[in-house]
Amino acid sequence: MRKIKGFKLTLRPHVIKQRAKKARVDLEAAGLSELPLAKFLERAAKTLSPGVVFDTFGHPDSDQPLLSPMPGLAYSLILAGLGESFAPIREREASIPEKLWPILEEHALDEAVRFASALIADEAEKDNCELAPLNAFSSPDALKAALRKLDAGAKLGVTLEGARLVPPCSLLVSQSWLAKSKAKGRK
Repeated sequence: MRKIKGFKLTLRPHVIKQRAKKARVDLEAAGLSELPLAKFLERAAKTLSPGVVFDTFGHPDSDQPLLSPMPGLAYSLILAGLGESFAPIREREASIPEKLWPILEEHALDEAVRFASALIADEAEKDNCELAPLNAFSSPDALKAALRKLDAGAKLGVTLEGARLVPPCSLLVSQSWLAKSKAKGRK
């Protein structure tokens, strides 16, 4: 099990623009054209205290059917959290549209998961495996089992209340390890 806290997250302006457009948030009207948006994202990223906990579980594993939708050689669990999220900067940045904060949190969580997934991909490569797409959990049973396996309460302070992770700016995903297929050449 690995735990990494306090790494640097880069919030990418082009991703925020795409997600804001999809959510119908007008960044230009909020005064967040190209340069102001980049400067704001830089300030916002500095307020985060991201952390990830991840581990890989091989077979046999009794929780595999619940936690890994793709049967593979193994699977990894990744828990990402943002600490207090954007709470410290949210009050100072009153001009930022309220609809933009969830977009920022989602992007920051995605970046934290991507960071951990890249480390896992390096390990998988050494074992001649490739990783399946990420699978986010929604079932309370799966969330509970994954939190137990990662000892998330002690490591990142993440718990389960009802069917939701607390603190809310947390994300729990799994990723299956698949054997690389060998290319068949001509005989």
